Amino acid sequence: MHTRYTAVDALRGLIMIIMAIDHSSAFLARQHASEFWAGAMSAYTSTFPFLTRWITHLCAPGFFFLMGAGIYWFAASRQSAGWSYSDAVRRTALRGFAILLTGQLLENPVLFLQGLMKPAAVSLSKVTAPPPIDGTALYWGFITLSGLGAVMILCALLLRLPPWTWLATSALCVFITNTLLPADGKPGPLYQAILLTPGLSQHVFVVYPVIPWLAVAAAGMYFARWWRTQPATAEKRIWIIGAAFLFVAIALRAAGGWGNIRLPRDSSWIEFLNNVKYPPSLVFWTMSVGINLLLLALLLRLPESVKSDSSPLMVFGQTPLFFYLAHFYLLMIAGFLFFKEAGSLEQAYLGWAIVLISLYPICAWYRKFKLTKPKESLWRMF
Repeated sequence: MHTRYTAVDALRGLIMIIMAIDHSSAFLARQHASEFWAGAMSAYTSTFPFLTRWITHLCAPGFFFLMGAGIYWFAASRQSAGWSYSDAVRRTALRGFAILLTGQLLENPVLFLQGLMKPAAVSLSKVTAPPPIDGTALYWGFITLSGLGAVMILCALLLRLPPWTWLATSALCVFITNTLLPADGKPGPLYQAILLTPGLSQHVFVVYPVIPWLAVAAAGMYFARWWRTQPATAEKRIWIIGAAFLFVAIALRAAGGWGNIRLPRDSSWIEFLNNVKYPPSLVFWTMSVGINLLLLALLLRLPESVKSDSSPLMVFGQTPLFFYLAHFYLLMIAGFLFFKEAGSLEQAYLGWAIVLISLYPICAWYRKFKLTKPKESLWRMF
């Protein structure tokens, strides 16, 4: 069980399914919240739109954490298969570059086209994300795949260092993110935005800067090593790690101050849970990763039928990049064809369900196709 963890694939699939809710809301209902370190911070007047957004906060931290874990598992399994460690490191860096390039070539056009869609007349969260997604601003993006790819390249370099440095790197990145954000609230020059401070800089819209998300991925690498070297212990105690992360998040939020980046605006439970995502505050990512680890512990204990090859969790979890790109383009096409005016949040959920049903056979075919390719094939990267 060292080379393939079915519960991890199932969790990744669940993350992809939940992520699609957020993107369906963005493309069909034209509702996308904003949780920036400075500037726009969404304020909610009702529970439904907040919970729709909040549940999807599991996705980015969960995916970066599992990506870090997968990087370690990949390197370890390839070594067991006879690869040199240097070959595994180079392969990881190459995959990171390929994901970054894919983001620039295939993800950014979707961002641009989304800006041409007519926004909702009334925002459910009262505040829109900067810059305005209304066709008035021309900019390029350093968004999800670009951030994932850049972090993966750095994780490839971390593979050459002792495992304790992975935790040290994570801790240092957490300190930088929660301590050194500029007081003026501006992203600064482009290099600073890409490294630390998301926002619009020099006509580039940075959403996933490298340093904050490296904290999550590096922690995932160390977690993966613990699980691989002590599998029996890890499988029994994953829930404890998840609960500890969740406790830290709740305690920091209740205490206020360091680790929050921005404090609640009132005493409501919505504001307590409405945390900074761009960049992820310590409260945000420990809460999200904690819940992800609790879900992983649950999936480990569920019947194998839930994690069978034909399960949607497994199909989507084993084709994450393909699913990501395909669902983006399907939602974009649906938005232009059927939603000249912004739809309701309920319609967005219906569109989400239709997209999942449509993508299941396509992703199942793609998984079968890529498994026919040799391990060195570029198709395996998607």
